Amino acid sequence: MINLINYKNHSRSDLFIKFQELNDGFKTLSKEDLKLRDSIYMYLNLIDSEELNQNDINDISTSSTSIEDTLYTLGNIVSVLGIVAGLSLIIFAISNELTFIAVWGFAGILSALISGYVLKGLSKIISLLSSLQNTNSKEQ
Repeated sequence: MINLINYKNHSRSDLFIKFQELNDGFKTLSKEDLKLRDSIYMYLNLIDSEELNQNDINDISTSSTSIEDTLYTLGNIVSVLGIVAGLSLIIFAISNELTFIAVWGFAGILSALISGYVLKGLSKIISLLSSLQNTNSKEQ
């Protein structure tokens, strides 16, 4: 039984059905039923406005997620291309006995790995900041 004390503990559909029942017999309701009808109406509106705000937050985090994914993928691409280019330089240098180019290839591999990990780290930082923003906006 839905009453003024426990109406917030019921589901939205139950509250909507109860609101319709109270609204149909509006002219013959007691003062307590009128208060219950008004309370249910305000509570349903509050739930709807919170869902709209939550959808706005989800839209923001969705765009942020695409940036995070892009940076993470770019980090993988930079790492793989750097390793392939560095290994090809090292193989070329070994076949022609060129020490400087072999060192250059090794430095290229390390540089690509560092750059890739920096991009992946930026992705994680953006993820943490967006989750912090979502947490703060939920508290308000």
